[in-house]
Amino acid sequence: NTVPGIFDSAMTVLEQEDPVETHILQDKTDSIFKDLEQEKTCDRIVASLTDAEKETAARSSYKYFKACISGKETNEETRKAFASKMARRHLVAEKGDEERATQKMKAAIEYREKMQVDVIRTCFEKKNFKDEEEKELYEKYRTALDRELSEGKLFTRGHDKEKRALYIALTHKYLSYDHDWYMQYNIYTLERAIALTEEATNGAMEKIVAVFDFGHYTSKNQVPISLSKEISFCLRDNYPERVEKILMIDAPFVFRAFYK
Repeated sequence: NTVPGIFDSAMTVLEQEDPVETHILQDKTDSIFKDLEQEKTCDRIVASLTDAEKETAARSSYKYFKACISGKETNEETRKAFASKMARRHLVAEKGDEERATQKMKAAIEYREKMQVDVIRTCFEKKNFKDEEEKELYEKYRTALDRELSEGKLFTRGHDKEKRALYIALTHKYLSYDHDWYMQYNIYTLERAIALTEEATNGAMEKIVAVFDFGHYTSKNQVPISLSKEISFCLRDNYPERVEKILMIDAPFVFRAFYK
């Protein structure tokens, strides 16, 4: 397969950790809050979630997610700690507004379930399927994502000086768009970049750097406005505090005028 699994070169340290609760909090989860008040606020946000919502929130961290799919034991304390990381990101994005952060976090959790993000993350991994229906689901995602990603228009490669993974888009390779899979392959690449950042920094950092290379760009490469809005809203609402910076290389004049 020409497309790497989302865990290739990422989170492999977990394979040496047993059981997970002995080591899982060593990824600097205990130092993510700016002060005690922020920590208490995040505790309240997490306490308002159902058990299923807490699990989905915790799985947004790759260390926890990898532990779960590897069959390692976790506990309530571990799940709460990793769910709190997601709560903190939404709280910071909402400038400390607890009510709005809670609403946004619950909506993001619902989005992850709706978009089947965990299937997207693991469709290239070896897996024992529980039934034929699940097998067909994973094969559908694997085939579609393989087709999109193998074109080399969107990928992860390398890190910046602070070890944040690079999410790279070569815009001149965007010649056609499959609307049904546009979001899925963007999510796959984004999630892979997040995993690589977490692996490189042992969880100390959660952000990536997005790089858009406009070399050889023409109007025929332009992403439809509807899709541009969809990915922008997705990042804003479902991945707050995940992008450190966006770099544009050889951006056309219209882009420079817009950003001024």
